[in-house]
Formats: sequence, C-alpha cells, structure tokens
Amino acid sequence: MTPFDRVVCDYPLPDPRDQGREFLTRDFGGYGVDRYTITRDGRLLRQARVESHGLAPVKDVEWPIDGDLRIFDAAGETKDAEARVEYAVRFAGGRVEWVRRVRLEMPLVHPTPLPSTHTATMLPQIMGRPVSLEEFEAAAPRKLELVDERIPGAEKLVLILLTTMGLRRVAALVGRDAWLAAAEGLD
Repeated sequence: MTPFDRVVCDYPLPDPRDQGREFLTRDFGGYGVDRYTITRDGRLLRQARVESHGLAPVKDVEWPIDGDLRIFDAAGETKDAEARVEYAVRFAGGRVEWVRRVRLEMPLVHPTPLPSTHTATMLPQIMGRPVSLEEFEAAAPRKLELVDERIPGAEKLVLILLTTMGLRRVAALVGRDAWLAAAEGLD
C-alpha cells in the first residue's frame, strides 16, 4: 500500500461532523512523511518535522498552492460508500477559495504497476501523482551525467518530475507567462 500524507483541516468544512477528522492525500507525492494543516484562515501549512538527532525542530512552512487538493478520510478504506468522506479543496493565491464534498474515486492501494516498457503511459496531470518503482526505474537514467553539455535521458527525467509534481506546481515554479509562452510555441 502506498503511504499517504496527512492533512488536518481547521478550515470550516461543509459538513461539521467531518471537522475533527484527520484526512489523507496523495496530491503531494504520497510519501507518507508529511503532515499538513489547512488553517482557519485558509492557508496551507506543512508541519515541521521533529528531528530525532537532537536538532531543533524545523518551523512550519506556508505551502502556497493554486489548484485543487483532494483529501479523504481514512474511513474510505471501508467498503461502505456512505462512510467514505472526500473533499476537494480549491486554493487560489495560496488561500482556500472553496471546499466541496466529492465522491471518493481514487483507489486506496496503488494500482498494479505498468510493465517497465510502458513509460509512455506516465502522463503528467494537473495535480501530480506518485510513480511506481517500476515506472521510475524504466524512466530514470542509471547515472546522472553531463555529456556534450546535455543530460542523456533528460526527457524521461523531466517526464518523471512533471508526473510526480503535477503541471500546476511546475507552472507555478516557472511562472505563468513563461509557461504560456512555451505552450503557445507548440503550434
């Protein structure tokens, strides 16, 4: 089973009965190591991890995103559709724009990995998704090196990054104008 990142939502939810629940998400890569809080004022914070090596804890970090975040309750593991709770949280400018209850669509276990020869099926999506070990091994270069001022296999490496990060996060990194200019040049 793929681990999930955890989300606590202090922001008011449409159904007050769901307010105290801890939610899960795969929208940040699904590595299962991070905890996030959606604050009452609609900000998303990645919670600090406490290091076990005697180091001081790192501070919470505001995680400004634009786009949808899908969060679901761990009770979604039950087969009872009525017990499943999932919300889509839309962020605009790093703040919650709206929260809507939606039907739980994603499977709770990662689907069977594709054969390593099918790297073309690793298509980037808006919010990103985790990739299987088989997909990663098929697409990642064995060794990261510079040959004639280029990285062999760079296209596959970029495809992995786009798939795991999601197109919105990548577009936010490069800037809207640069992203649109590049897309317009594809004609």
